Amino acid sequence: MNVCILSKFPPLEGGISARTYWLARAYADAGISVHVVSNCNSIEKSYRIDKCLTHIQNIPGVTIHEVESEFPWHIPNEPHSLAKLVDKTLEVIDCHRVDVIDSGYLLPYGIAAFLVNRLTGIPYAVRHGGSDLVKFLKAGRLKHLLKHVLDNAAVIVTDPANKDTFASVTSRKVLLSPYVPNPRYFCLQERCESTEPTLLFMGKINWHWERKGIDRILRCVRLLPPSWNMQWIGQGKGEAKFREFAKTKVNLETVLEPFVPPWDVPDRLKHANYIFCLSIDDPISSYSNIVVEAVCCGATIVVDNGLDLGLYPVIQGGLKTRVLQVDSTNPESMARALLEHWEQRKDVISDVPVSPEFYEGYRVANVAALSVAAGCEKIL
Repeated sequence: MNVCILSKFPPLEGGISARTYWLARAYADAGISVHVVSNCNSIEKSYRIDKCLTHIQNIPGVTIHEVESEFPWHIPNEPHSLAKLVDKTLEVIDCHRVDVIDSGYLLPYGIAAFLVNRLTGIPYAVRHGGSDLVKFLKAGRLKHLLKHVLDNAAVIVTDPANKDTFASVTSRKVLLSPYVPNPRYFCLQERCESTEPTLLFMGKINWHWERKGIDRILRCVRLLPPSWNMQWIGQGKGEAKFREFAKTKVNLETVLEPFVPPWDVPDRLKHANYIFCLSIDDPISSYSNIVVEAVCCGATIVVDNGLDLGLYPVIQGGLKTRVLQVDSTNPESMARALLEHWEQRKDVISDVPVSPEFYEGYRVANVAALSVAAGCEKIL
């Protein structure tokens, strides 16, 4: 079977991009020939991961096809991402056999898959993120077009938390976990422990950076011993505000590292003791890769009441031993909780928080959903 993936993909940063990367590798491991049509060469620098082109161009079984980066200036001028994606996908189909299209986000990828299907008859699967459901589908934006995109999909891949959103859609639905890390990479092996803890924040730093509790983390870190190592990995349009807040409000020196690609994330998590996963008044409650990845790698996730742990049934076995719930409104309380937890810590627990069977079930179910979309198997 040959699949063409239309989705966010590295060097584009983000959860959907990382999930698509690991899914493409899972498909390739299953013997599927994977072609990824990517528009990451046209995205804003704030959301690009540097120095990863060599890697993505050499993934066994996966071929990357980038859209045209330049476009003639005209009136009215616009990026034309949708047209570029459709054109490049048609080129891939002309040069390679494609049995099915797997689209990973409604706009523009799901729409592009629908248009290619209308032009070629090749069936497509639709996936989604949390933000595109809230900002477009549930908000009624482009509702006439998106209705056609969903009703004509061979399969809609969603998760139990969002199944009711598609109750009126006539297409076949497959319910899967949004993401399960591959235990070949996200595991306790080669974990690095130190005498002083390493704390980590990893993610976008956007205009609404306070919704991730970054200001609260800064106030908390200011109260911890100087020997504790706080690492910041992130980019975004809120970087200037982040640096100014750290300098003027907290009087804290910070070093902000750029994004790391998905394949380097396991190593960073294995060197961290605590991962901050706060959520403050976030209007879009969505699944976070870093929560499950950190637990798989033996790190403790620091959460508050804003994070819905019910979204992560796959890590329920690790919640008691690898989750530290804090009152993020009180920096003194947060710091005290971290200090007490570190003092009372035990050696890294040797049990596997996410059973390899969970990942295998996730991998097999995704391949089966793709086969269903291609018309190769009966519905799951």
